[in-house]
Amino acid sequence: MIQYGELTLSEKPAEYPALPEAVKGGSFFRHMAFFGPGAIIACVTIGSGETVFASRGGAVFGYAIAWVFIMSAIFKGVQVYSGARFMTLTGRHPLESWAELPGPRAWFVWLLAFMSIVWMPFWLGGGLPKMLGDFTNWIVGIHAAEGLAEGEIDRNFLLASRLWATGFIVVGLTFTWFQSYRIFEKVQTGIVALLLFCMLVAAAFSNPDLLALIRGTFVPTKPEFEPWLMEKYPKDFLGKFPWVEVVLYIGVIGGGTQDYFGYLGLLRAKLWGMLGRSKDISAPGPGAIGESAENLERGRRWLLPAKFDVGISFTAVLIFTACFLILGAVYLHAKEKVPTGTELLTMQAGYLVQADHPAMVRMLLGFIYKTGIFFAFLGTIWGAYELYTWTMRECLVAAMPRLRGVSIKKFRLATMLWCGIGGLVIIWTFTKDPKVIVTPAALIGSSLTCGLWCFAILWSDKVHVPKALRMGVLLRALIVVAGLALTVVPAIGIYQYVQKQLADETKQVESDVDGGADEARAAGEASVDE
Repeated sequence: MIQYGELTLSEKPAEYPALPEAVKGGSFFRHMAFFGPGAIIACVTIGSGETVFASRGGAVFGYAIAWVFIMSAIFKGVQVYSGARFMTLTGRHPLESWAELPGPRAWFVWLLAFMSIVWMPFWLGGGLPKMLGDFTNWIVGIHAAEGLAEGEIDRNFLLASRLWATGFIVVGLTFTWFQSYRIFEKVQTGIVALLLFCMLVAAAFSNPDLLALIRGTFVPTKPEFEPWLMEKYPKDFLGKFPWVEVVLYIGVIGGGTQDYFGYLGLLRAKLWGMLGRSKDISAPGPGAIGESAENLERGRRWLLPAKFDVGISFTAVLIFTACFLILGAVYLHAKEKVPTGTELLTMQAGYLVQADHPAMVRMLLGFIYKTGIFFAFLGTIWGAYELYTWTMRECLVAAMPRLRGVSIKKFRLATMLWCGIGGLVIIWTFTKDPKVIVTPAALIGSSLTCGLWCFAILWSDKVHVPKALRMGVLLRALIVVAGLALTVVPAIGIYQYVQKQLADETKQVESDVDGGADEARAAGEASVDE
């Protein structure tokens, strides 16, 4: 037997299971049967990242920002495939491999676990449910008061939004506790297909500037805020750093490690490759892999399901991203409008509902948009709880192998308590708009951690994968480039974000001191007069 930390692994080289007919060969449509867990990733990220922030990016920067969104979707797709590939070939989650990195045991696992798990309530509290709460206010006719001074809040609108958000959290928790994974997977697949069709049609009929889109995709330019942004939206852009806005987009497009660790956990149910050795998710991976030519070839062919699942998922993400970016550039940037505050989702209705449409058509398209976005976001919240459950499980089991035998139901309860209670606290404590609340979560948990993943998976591939099955030169090169992009760019954004927060804090302290001095001077003058 071979000892790995607290686990005892089999010394006998493991053989890959026999290939099912769908893996041995067949048409593209036959291979579509592999698409499952990837649908959850696509639906969870499309419901928030693309709908809100790809539109906002198109509105703020126009077509010039296309390279950021395309880069993010491609690099994150490569990142996730590297993890799915490793897990299919070894039967072990990458986190289990990273627990063996040089240094104190599991130090890197604890680092990524903390940086991923700590932000979950931000996404499932002040983020997604609050956005949906603001959107529901708009649907039912509750509008924020106009003409409010900077920093002033419409308390009635905020209360209604918080109540809606609380209800959505309760619904999400209920569905998560009683759901069936297979039903859930089918529902999410259907939602992704329907949304994809609708947005492709909307983008196609928007008459986009294809030359500008191509230039923005293949010719990266330094992001800068145009003057009208500071004039019309000073609260959002005056004195702010464009790179912080850009890294926010990188973080939300395609998701982050809080999603991806859970996605890999869901692969255990698919029994692909070495995962098919046992249906027991608590079973440790093999200690060694047989290196006969026949076994290695079988291992390579087992990579097909992972390629299809990740490939289709991130192709959908890429298409959605392009569609919403185009629509934001066409309908919002040209009119100098930006989704912000309580209008993160309402302006996008103009993508379908045009003033020159007949009244009946406007009513129908408005209903389709409102219904589609509502259920897409509700599905996102529902899906996120399931993904986060598996993320919690995989992180904690890799860090503390003695938890391997704990049932997924107990991890689900722990996740529901952490995200549910934490999310409610954030909803009822913070008054800032959802974009501000999720910004630090996107900068760290959905950007920087992705870059660290890329470098760590290269180590895992070299140490724990048989030489004949290791990544090829092209895939390794893509992982290195993705790692650099997803580490350096977020680091710049985080630095500028912290710099801005410190500057604002200093300004606030100086303002308070000046205010106190003015009050003291006024009191002194009044005393002299008396």
